[in-house]
Amino acid sequence: MIGSAETWNDRGSIFAGMGRRDDALKSFDRALSIRPDFIEAMCNRATVLFELDRLEEALAAFDALLATKPDLAFAWNNRGNTLTKLGRFEEAVASYDRALAIQPGFREAAENRELPLFELGRTVRSPSKYMRGLFDGFARHYDDTMLNKLGYRAHLHVRAMAERARQRLKPPPWRILDLGCGTGLVGVALENLATGGRLDGIDISPRMLESARTRGIYSELILGDIETVLAQRGPRYDLIASADTMTYFGDLAPVFSGVAKRLEEGGFYVFASEAKTGEGWEKTKVHRYRHGESYIRAEAARAGLEIVEIGECTLRQEENEPVPGFAVALRKAMEP
Repeated sequence: MIGSAETWNDRGSIFAGMGRRDDALKSFDRALSIRPDFIEAMCNRATVLFELDRLEEALAAFDALLATKPDLAFAWNNRGNTLTKLGRFEEAVASYDRALAIQPGFREAAENRELPLFELGRTVRSPSKYMRGLFDGFARHYDDTMLNKLGYRAHLHVRAMAERARQRLKPPPWRILDLGCGTGLVGVALENLATGGRLDGIDISPRMLESARTRGIYSELILGDIETVLAQRGPRYDLIASADTMTYFGDLAPVFSGVAKRLEEGGFYVFASEAKTGEGWEKTKVHRYRHGESYIRAEAARAGLEIVEIGECTLRQEENEPVPGFAVALRKAMEP
């Protein structure tokens, strides 16, 4: 078969669409042997090398492409993806910056840029893309891993806080929101408190929400990032709860602000957080965040939330060691 460069490129694209990447690569190579400066084939070849996990070759291919045509925002983005996977995080950030300089509204590049920054410890929370991928991959075995292998108890501490808070809530029925609902462990723990009212859940992972939906306990399940969803207009709740969610946020100010916006006057936010000794917050070696008691108190006050109770607890096991945490109850003040 002789064919033109365009024909070989098209053939490679068909193979790539079928998942036959080795065959696709051979076709793109053939296209480039006929026309070495064929930009589309160069891009396709670099992408297939990345998908084959031949990362050094992919990086060289993206560099060759960008040396020929340096204004391709998507190529800078894909180069950044390659560098991120190689663990070359500073260079990855620089590549995403080039992509965004060319195309400022390039949402995918902006989102991807957060991943190397997160690895470098320069973000104030876990990136949305990181959490979505993490929990989509974790959904099927989440309950078994957390409950049976890690001795997870955060949902029980949240339940206990909610039980004590109910004495100070208005009479039922109550509207309850489960932040980062996951597979529904907190929802099950709080289900009876929502009798006659409603129980809604928010999570960033589609597969987690699929698992939660099978429980049949939620009135509504919302797919989205909790900071974003809470900041939007929406219903108010008497009780908002989260268990293993604040551990993915360093700076709690946006969440607390959103919670205050969505709570009824006198409503409660009950949650668990990994405990830090001393001031502020910090990222742990396993890519989670922990918070100092004084930090939680300060951010709660800044958001207009009163500390009702804060107590020490054990959240789960990690490397056969207990993970210390805080169980917290905050209340939105009543208007005078």
